[in-house]
Amino acid sequence: MDPLKNVIKKVISDLERTETKEANIVETWSKIVGKKAAERTRPVFLKKKKLVVNVSDSAWLYKLTLEKNALINTFNTRIKNPARKIRELQFRVGEV
Repeated sequence: MDPLKNVIKKVISDLERTETKEANIVETWSKIVGKKAAERTRPVFLKKKKLVVNVSDSAWLYKLTLEKNALINTFNTRIKNPARKIRELQFRVGEV
């Protein structure tokens, strides 16, 4: 059995790695879509090569859906870690 101290260190380390990955995705997303769109969108999660992004309203959902393929390609060229590259991009109206 691991002492509690070691378990806590591992949990903190895992959280720091997760925060770094999420910050990288959000930063990359902001650079790809630009300031105006970044203010109206927020990446929510990345799972199984699918990035889900909340948008402020249906107008932004429509606009970004039209640009989906180009956004996927640009996102993938900017992400250095192959495991973080995406195959699918889903937009949904939600909290930004």
